[in-house]
Amino acid sequence: MKNSLVRKVYLYFVIIIALTLVTVGVTGYWRSSNELENQYEGLLTQIVDNVLHETDLFLKSYERATLSILISPVVKEALDLPTNSTSGFYTSEIAMKGVFQPVLINNPEISMTYIVGYNGFQATDFNVHIVPFNYKGFEEYIEQMKENDDINGELTIQESGFLDGHLTLIRKLADRTSSKSFKGIMGFELKIGELNTLWKGIKLGQSGYFFIVNDRGRILYHPDPSRIGKQLDGMHFNTVEANKDQIFELPGEPGRVFFSRKSDYSGWTLVASMSVAEQSKPISDLRQTTLFVGIFTLILALFLAYRFGQSIVRPVRLLENGMRQTAKGHWTRVPLTGSRDEMDQLITSYNTMVTRLEELVERVYETELRNQDNLMKRQLAEFQSLQLQINPHFLYNTLEIIICYAVIQKSNEIKDIVRSLSYMLRYSIRTDLEKITVANELKHILYFMSIMKYRNQREFEIDVRISADYLLDSMVRLTLQPLVENVFKHAFPEGIEDAHTIIIDAWKDAESLYVTVEDNGCGIDADSLLQLNTRFLNSKEERLLNAQPTFEGSIGLLNVHNRIQMVFGQQYGLSIQSELGVGTKVTIRMPSSTKKVMPV
Repeated sequence: MKNSLVRKVYLYFVIIIALTLVTVGVTGYWRSSNELENQYEGLLTQIVDNVLHETDLFLKSYERATLSILISPVVKEALDLPTNSTSGFYTSEIAMKGVFQPVLINNPEISMTYIVGYNGFQATDFNVHIVPFNYKGFEEYIEQMKENDDINGELTIQESGFLDGHLTLIRKLADRTSSKSFKGIMGFELKIGELNTLWKGIKLGQSGYFFIVNDRGRILYHPDPSRIGKQLDGMHFNTVEANKDQIFELPGEPGRVFFSRKSDYSGWTLVASMSVAEQSKPISDLRQTTLFVGIFTLILALFLAYRFGQSIVRPVRLLENGMRQTAKGHWTRVPLTGSRDEMDQLITSYNTMVTRLEELVERVYETELRNQDNLMKRQLAEFQSLQLQINPHFLYNTLEIIICYAVIQKSNEIKDIVRSLSYMLRYSIRTDLEKITVANELKHILYFMSIMKYRNQREFEIDVRISADYLLDSMVRLTLQPLVENVFKHAFPEGIEDAHTIIIDAWKDAESLYVTVEDNGCGIDADSLLQLNTRFLNSKEERLLNAQPTFEGSIGLLNVHNRIQMVFGQQYGLSIQSELGVGTKVTIRMPSSTKKVMPV
């Protein structure tokens, strides 16, 4: 079926799983690749900064070494000698060697140190024996340094030293009185191999490298020794100068990225390079891993979604087939799946429903058969009821004739008895009014007491304390008179005495109207009272099945209790309080209402 539930469930699962995988995979790959790129850029920047920092520290350490020479009195004495004076030169040169020796010992990478004064003084010392030493070339080199305006009182680094494979660390010695008046030149010849050793220890991946150029584009260091000392290509040098402190590409270097930074101390520019392929390899691996894992997860999720959908649809189909058979009249019960989940609970509920429906249909069928059998009996009873309606009218007419004869015979007693009996009979057999007013019930008791006066051969008044505000409230017909009659039968078994009283009272709360009938008769023992109140609390069906009286007169009380509950509901009815030898109090609870009912 095109619109089957299994297809819908499977389709929804496919959409949800695919959307989730695509969203998580793409987002994760995008975020991870960005993070990796940022990490590579940060790593490249950090390596360049570390190399520059280590190089500057290396060079600055020799600047501190020159200070020990500058503050030496021997240096001051030698530079202060008269110009071209040969006296004391030899002595000063010997003393200068004593100043140079500690520096050379502590810094074995310095091959040569020297001081040349403008007064003609010259002192040199070597860490190694240099043979032959070109003194003429050295003097020419010193003359060039004197004329170089870039060299001043600060330590200056010359990439091309006097000695091959060396750097020259040189500074001019100023007069104490004027920083612009120079008295000589002091320099070190430093083995560039020491820096090469430092630089070779820096690794930039498998194919990464870096090189160092000075401010004129001359290559000071390169992993390819053949390029050291050569000039960097002009276009490359311009690109490096224009893209300092950022990632860039060099013309003619495809597939590589570069980062450059210039040292403020040495003036050198360090350029680091990494392969784009090597940099992007983790990203490519991440992409492949994400793709493979996503495809595998999708296949596994689709399989699980299919199994899950089947686990839901299979019981539904069983229920559907069972309902189709039940609709045809075959009471079919569905077997449980054995999973003990909500589907099994649903199947159990369906089987229970089928069982109850089957029982209900059979019961309805049997009831229908009984109803057909009772139909004739009901019609016969209605016919007999129509016939019996003649009898009350006959009784009313007869009682009226008796009253007429009592008037002719001037017998007021007979007239009162018959008139009260006629009212009570008419009030009792009416079926059109089930709920009447409290006033109607009290009027009925009035006629009842009129007859009891002649039966007991004495006057007896009931103490009615019901407020006039409650007289129009509704109550069930024939509820007070049976309670009063029950008092005369059972509360006063030895007859009525002057001390006997019957009190009828009423009150209300927010929901109920309470009417009480209280006497000071013999009372009820505790066991009988408990049984009677228990029967009041039981269901109507149980009271009807167990209609045996707990004591004489309880049937009348149960009748009143049942009629109240049939009219107002199960929460209403009678309750009894009694103490043996003290008296009994019967309370009627009914819903509070001020609705007026047509009096009888």
